Amino acid sequence: MKWIKYIDGISEWTGVAAAWLVVPLTLVVVYEVVMRDFFNLPSKWGYDVCWMIYGAMFMIGGAYTLRHKGHVRIDIVYNVMSPRTQQIFDSVVYVVFFLFVSIVFTWAGIKFAADAWIVGEKLSTSTWLFPSGFIKTVIPVAYFLLSLQSLAELIRSLSSLRKEEIKE
Repeated sequence: MKWIKYIDGISEWTGVAAAWLVVPLTLVVVYEVVMRDFFNLPSKWGYDVCWMIYGAMFMIGGAYTLRHKGHVRIDIVYNVMSPRTQQIFDSVVYVVFFLFVSIVFTWAGIKFAADAWIVGEKLSTSTWLFPSGFIKTVIPVAYFLLSLQSLAELIRSLSSLRKEEIKE
């Protein structure tokens, strides 16, 4: 189906973009360590920027990870299942643990982020007091991307079940 390929493309693109966040993350960490350890001048913003970049990288990469079957699963149990049982198991997991949870977290995340933007909430993890709306917006975006990829994987799994052929 064409729209499944489109969703896969979005997951690929966002996954690659998220992976590139390691570059600014590394630069900020190196800067912070050098300034703190060699010059005794730690920044007010280094800690916050590091966890925000890492958090965005981790969250946005979720759909890419699902696309490439990289999420945790209990292989010792999964590998003893028949291919058809694996497809049924995958379908249930996509519905319950990915699609349902992702939709709920997208919905809740929208309110969570909107509230932060509306009240002008600031992060209190350091004295920098950076606005929290941006990083909180990553939550519903990431879960929306994960719900899209979950839907694509569910359709792919159900289609394989219906055709009685297993695609790797």
